[in-house]
Amino acid sequence: LKLLRLKSHQTDFAMALVAQPPGDLALVVRSPRANYTTVVETGVVCGGKATRTVEILNEDGTECISIGAASTTKTTEVCDVIAAICSLEADKIRLVKRVGSYAVAQTMFEEVASRVTALGISSFRRPIQQYEHPILIIGAGLGGMQTMLKLKEKGRKDFICLEKLDDFGGHSWMVVANKYTKLQTEKGTYHVDYINSSAECPSFFKDLPYMIWPSRDQLLQMFRVSARKNGLYEHTRFCTSVEKVKPLPGKYRYSVQTVPTDSEEGGELLVGSAVMAWPGNLCDCNMIEFPGEDDFGGYIEYSSFGKMDFTKVKGKDVILYGHGAFTIENVRTLLEHSCKKVHVLCRKRNLCGMKVVSWFVAYSDQPVPGHVLMEAMQKMYDLAGFDAWTAHSVRTDANRSFAHISQKTVFGVTDIYFLAAYYGLMEVVEDEIKRLTHLCAHTKKGKIIECEVILKAVGTKPSFLIDKMLGLKELHGLWVNGDPLRPVVCNGMFVEARNFGSFSSGPGFATMVMTVNWFVDYPGDWEAVRGQLPVSRAGDTPAYVPSTTHLTPMFSILSGLLPMLGAAMGELDQMKTMKQRRAHPIKEYIASCKAEWDCYIRVFKQRGMITDDRPEPAYPYNEAMVEDWMDRTSMFWVQRLAQQQKG
Repeated sequence: LKLLRLKSHQTDFAMALVAQPPGDLALVVRSPRANYTTVVETGVVCGGKATRTVEILNEDGTECISIGAASTTKTTEVCDVIAAICSLEADKIRLVKRVGSYAVAQTMFEEVASRVTALGISSFRRPIQQYEHPILIIGAGLGGMQTMLKLKEKGRKDFICLEKLDDFGGHSWMVVANKYTKLQTEKGTYHVDYINSSAECPSFFKDLPYMIWPSRDQLLQMFRVSARKNGLYEHTRFCTSVEKVKPLPGKYRYSVQTVPTDSEEGGELLVGSAVMAWPGNLCDCNMIEFPGEDDFGGYIEYSSFGKMDFTKVKGKDVILYGHGAFTIENVRTLLEHSCKKVHVLCRKRNLCGMKVVSWFVAYSDQPVPGHVLMEAMQKMYDLAGFDAWTAHSVRTDANRSFAHISQKTVFGVTDIYFLAAYYGLMEVVEDEIKRLTHLCAHTKKGKIIECEVILKAVGTKPSFLIDKMLGLKELHGLWVNGDPLRPVVCNGMFVEARNFGSFSSGPGFATMVMTVNWFVDYPGDWEAVRGQLPVSRAGDTPAYVPSTTHLTPMFSILSGLLPMLGAAMGELDQMKTMKQRRAHPIKEYIASCKAEWDCYIRVFKQRGMITDDRPEPAYPYNEAMVEDWMDRTSMFWVQRLAQQQKG
């Protein structure tokens, strides 16, 4: 593998490959053709820029794979590719081409024919590694559940999931969220069966509808019905906390010490052949205390972990402290409970997303360039009277020809934040609380804000105890101390990008699930990437929580050094687009957003929260806008490709 100079396609040819429906071998499969059943397009290009396709049959002609090749690609190069795919030695493979009715062996340095048979290859399907002990998964949230689905997909039965809570759903939805919390992005990319290429987006789970933006309770129902349907309950031990993971002498052996969380009984020591951890990063509530809280005389509480009693805000002025994704959600919840006004008080005004932009990014089959994203966002920010290009997190030039967004929180997605700003139901104040007096907040910039409620939306933080539990000193890519059988994965906590492929954590989880399962199936592939991946250590955050600047080069290195894995990643990118388009057609989705927008305006008026003094704002997005942004996104990448080819 180290001798191969292979890379994933970066041409129009490649885009055509990955646009096909997903299938066997976690690659792309076309319809039956010729005398063999399927053509598996590997996504591998050999010999530089791909100008043609080479189809390679196994010995009996029942399987066929294809690779991209240059006109001068030699048979030795193709044998190296086949050897890498099948984990064989290249000198044991011979290529045969057909000339008329005769089969003719190709010499070592002959230009490879467009269709050849590989003697010495009975099958292109790679055998997966089998293990003596069960594979152990830590965490029964979305990532852990999808990991189990991928293990089952490969025919594995000997695996155990360990979960400290009493059911499926994960800490984020079962503990951090409250009953008013909703999925901020759309459901099309966030459900357990999303990772199954043929699964459609669900509409119901038992008696509960699975809405476009499902509530916490709808999400928990989705997790549990999906777990039962896929047979995950029998593989999962609930109320089981993992205390310590240690490698044991020998190969593929790890000890996992567990203790029950629902009793005083002693724990159990398990031995596994791999330990795949999904611990999450919303572990503990960030704490902050203001001088004078005892004198305030109003209601002060944190927004997460179910602490807030929203019935106490009706008709009252509320300071919402912070400006992360939790803040964006709580603006909606406070207004739904008829507060008088929300004063969002924050050190820095982060960018937040809006529903059509979130949908558009997932709907696009190419990453959306930052400047196109910003123009789309500005349509909604105009209602709030804010130039989003001037936000602290945006880096651009005088012509605004690009946009790099860097902020320490993910995009909170909502439309109601902007509607509230338009009507004066919410204002953003970039400042900090210096001290509190009776029903007043005094800021560091000298303002006095009268209020009766202070809601601290200062977010959550990951736990350093997880590093200790895993024995994690260095995170190599996603792997504990560089061990391919000990991945630890959590969703991102930041935004750091110029181009955007999704606001939802669902597609990212699917890619990471596939990636960590790859090395469980093919641990020998680790030698190709050993020592090449980014390394993280604990600092302000635990080591298990990597930054975006850690993850982006990691995926690039993996796809470059393991082209079959890179092709599978490309397939998942296309699956995201296909699933989003099937679940949320453009016309219906925008109509749903507009209906929600109009509904909130009616509710605000019926409750006397707003008057008719200001004209009702039209929903700022339509189909023509979105189609224009998609066209511009496609053109951006066509032009980028042309520049690369010239270079």
